[in-house]
Amino acid sequence: IICQTHTHSLWNPMTHSLSICFQNNVERFPDKPVFIFPGRKSAWETVTYRQFSERSHLLARGLAAYGLKAGARAALMTPPSVDMFALVFAMLETGVVPVMVDPAIGLRNVTPCLAECRPEAYFGSALTHGIRRLLGWGSASLRLNLTLADIARAGKAAPAVQPARVDPQAEAAIVYTSGSTGLPKGAIYTGANFMAQIEMMVTALHLSSAEIDLPAFPLFAIIDCLLGVTAVIPDMRFPAPAKVDPARMAAAIQSQRVDTLFVSPAALARLARYGTANRLRLDSLQKVITAGAPAPVEVQAQFVSLLSPAAALIGVYGATETLPVAMVNSCEILQETRYRTEQGAGVCIGRPVAGAQVQIIAISDEPLDAANAQALPVGQIGEITVKGPAVTKKYVARADANRLAKIIAADGETIHRMGDLGYFDEKGRLWYCGRKSHRVVTAAGTLFTEPLEGIFNAHPLVYRTALVGVKKGAVTQPVLWVELIPSARDADKNQIRAELLGLAQGHPQAQPITRILFHPAFPTDVRHNSKIIREKLAELAKGQL
Repeated sequence: IICQTHTHSLWNPMTHSLSICFQNNVERFPDKPVFIFPGRKSAWETVTYRQFSERSHLLARGLAAYGLKAGARAALMTPPSVDMFALVFAMLETGVVPVMVDPAIGLRNVTPCLAECRPEAYFGSALTHGIRRLLGWGSASLRLNLTLADIARAGKAAPAVQPARVDPQAEAAIVYTSGSTGLPKGAIYTGANFMAQIEMMVTALHLSSAEIDLPAFPLFAIIDCLLGVTAVIPDMRFPAPAKVDPARMAAAIQSQRVDTLFVSPAALARLARYGTANRLRLDSLQKVITAGAPAPVEVQAQFVSLLSPAAALIGVYGATETLPVAMVNSCEILQETRYRTEQGAGVCIGRPVAGAQVQIIAISDEPLDAANAQALPVGQIGEITVKGPAVTKKYVARADANRLAKIIAADGETIHRMGDLGYFDEKGRLWYCGRKSHRVVTAAGTLFTEPLEGIFNAHPLVYRTALVGVKKGAVTQPVLWVELIPSARDADKNQIRAELLGLAQGHPQAQPITRILFHPAFPTDVRHNSKIIREKLAELAKGQL
């Protein structure tokens, strides 16, 4: 088991690098498949760790031939493929810093992101290079604009390169947030951050190199390579979670005997519906891990019914800036906490993982230092903060965001303000109460999204709800948006509205809700298709009211 054999050597973030970590896996598992994916000439193709390493070394030689040195930033806008993943490890080998921006944030939003991080090189396909030229991405800083084919050709004639010796505290990657609450921010990861993150995940999730994983996100396919795991990828395009093909996923799980699945709640929901409709059994799965947002209770219950009794469905809480923070097993939710959620307690996201020091502090919209970050007692809602080796210290070129999101602790370490609200219960479990920016402050008091919505989500015809605030002069009016389950889309909405208003009367915190609107499908974030974009719903509510 990796977390046992590597704790004192490979996973020591102060003395080793991600590149060394990967090469150790190549030496240990040269003929083991690193990727299994749909083939052109056969149902499935495989690439071994040795073959993948050879491709990565070729691309590393190509990067060196173009004069890219350790510390140079390069925007990685190449669509997912085996070669794209090999390029990531070539960048780790040479110390070139990948800048990872999801184009789904909106093509014009990419422009300011690349302008602020000033990459020296741009790696993309013919299509993304065309968009780059059209929109002027990185025009002030780019000196190299390359495709994978360009890098591979240069590598064929270039000599071998020595792996770069990179300070573990130096910049290793810039990963942009999804931008669900504003312009995406570039979190600066060091090598030490990455190594700590992987060690924490291995320990908390009991990951083993013997596993066969199906990762629904490109980033987790890269992590699989670092763990010595085989990654089964049913669709190399990595479609948005709400658009994944559940038939492909199910076929891959069954034919390849996948035992670990890492998905967004939106993809989990599609697979759960498909599996239930087709009476599937996904007996090979032993661990199913979701992240990005809490999966709806009904989705969890439906998906668990497809699994063997010994399998675990685990929700992981974290953010682009630090992951993992906490985790919870679905059995605890289905057997206990769901009933508290329906009574307005919020959503249980479990207990902090080893290495994440979580504290609840008083809510503030201002910058804080360690002296005025007031810790709150058990049961009181406040801001969720995290300290630990996986916490990133700053954003690229965002001094204001750094002041608002980071606190320097007394020991000099960085505390990250998650931007989320929550509290600890008497059992040491963390409960999520929504985004700080989404709380609705009224004359009668403050309403928190998750606790209030949990009350209304208990209605059998409701899929999910979203609390927003609409300002009229100096007064803020709370409004509840409702998205019904698919089978209830044509139901009598006036009747449902009356039932929901009646439900509110039984809960003091829900009684301020007097305006209820219906929406066919809530807008969600681009990365996980699970976080509700309440800002759009607030604007829409303002227009309707």
